[in-house]
Amino acid sequence: MKLPISGHTMLPSIFYRFWANVTGCMAGENKTWVVTTALALGAIILGCGAVFGALQLARHSGQASAPAGVPQSPTQATEVINIAETAPNWWESSRQIYFDIPARILIKLPGADENKARRVIGQAWLEFDRMGRIFNPYDPETEVAAINRSPSTEWTDISNALYEIVQISKKLWTAADGCFDPTFLPVKRLWQEAEKTQKFPSGRQIQKTLQSTGFEKVTLRPDNGGQIRLKNPAVKFDFGGIAKGYALDQVRQYLKHNGVADGLLQLGGEIAAFGEKNAAGWRIGIQHPRNMAKIWGIISSKTDIRVSTSGNYRQPIVIQGQSVYHIFSPKTGQPVSVKVLGVTTVSFDGAHSNALLDGAATAITVLGPAEGIELADKLGIEALILTGGSHEAIKETMTRGFPDLYERREEAR
Repeated sequence: MKLPISGHTMLPSIFYRFWANVTGCMAGENKTWVVTTALALGAIILGCGAVFGALQLARHSGQASAPAGVPQSPTQATEVINIAETAPNWWESSRQIYFDIPARILIKLPGADENKARRVIGQAWLEFDRMGRIFNPYDPETEVAAINRSPSTEWTDISNALYEIVQISKKLWTAADGCFDPTFLPVKRLWQEAEKTQKFPSGRQIQKTLQSTGFEKVTLRPDNGGQIRLKNPAVKFDFGGIAKGYALDQVRQYLKHNGVADGLLQLGGEIAAFGEKNAAGWRIGIQHPRNMAKIWGIISSKTDIRVSTSGNYRQPIVIQGQSVYHIFSPKTGQPVSVKVLGVTTVSFDGAHSNALLDGAATAITVLGPAEGIELADKLGIEALILTGGSHEAIKETMTRGFPDLYERREEAR
């Protein structure tokens, strides 16, 4: 069975900020790039815990889809690429994609002129767009949306990208004991409706909705390039807690296959820095969870580094005058109790994918500090977890190897 796929991407417009301070690309140069990111929380927390505080998803559902074929959105088809040579041989381009998530491409192209830089970076933007055509569940023309509305329980052909992201998701779902679950969309929609109607969902409603979730209902096989089967057609996917990391992986792979050895990519809280820079190396600032004008600390590396940051910096949703913490457990469908302010997952050697780091940050946000650190150790990644109630001091919990390249430095961004 085959499903039609096409369409343009969109993601929720609820944001937090994350800064990556990229000091000068030339040795001895003092110039600093400040990478400012607004990451859609609804996308990051989805599955293990969904962020529902004023989600705009339903309002965007009527967005026109792009034509099938060449992966370019209606805006990208005519938009002039914003590009600048920020230092000799270093080219930078930035824009907002996936409904206002800031993204940035910074690459080194020795001896290249502006025309070549535009070609390389332009194709990288199209690769970002191709990912949106696959994973956005709110655009009816995407591959995921087609699977979500299909009543079939038969084997269905899927793209290589979807096959890979389901594989990674299943690995995380198993490692996190179900606390990463891209089938959580029905429960997310239940709480969206609760916010809209100002009526809390009943325990019976939540339990009934949970019956339509669970990765144990999803089976993969490699036949015919990749196939998926759902034991229950009520299962609905939303890969927002991992798709941005996966998109970054694909763009990085494209650039490296086209001879780009050094660069930095950013999509929301996902960052991949690869190759060499100057003597100072890569420096990435972690946003202060309570003061948007400051950073909390700095991660440094002279080699490849991948980072994912998830945070809960916005106000909770309010139903009937009662504030509800907006992170939900996929096991209970209820708000989790531990107030996790931010999670940063890191692969200091670049060996682990951004997709894995993205999904792990999502799961750790639900698991909390103790179990979250256990998960990070199990996956072989590093993690920093910031916790604290509204009137409590912020507490750090981190994996054993995290301090090696981390400096606690609270300063203005």
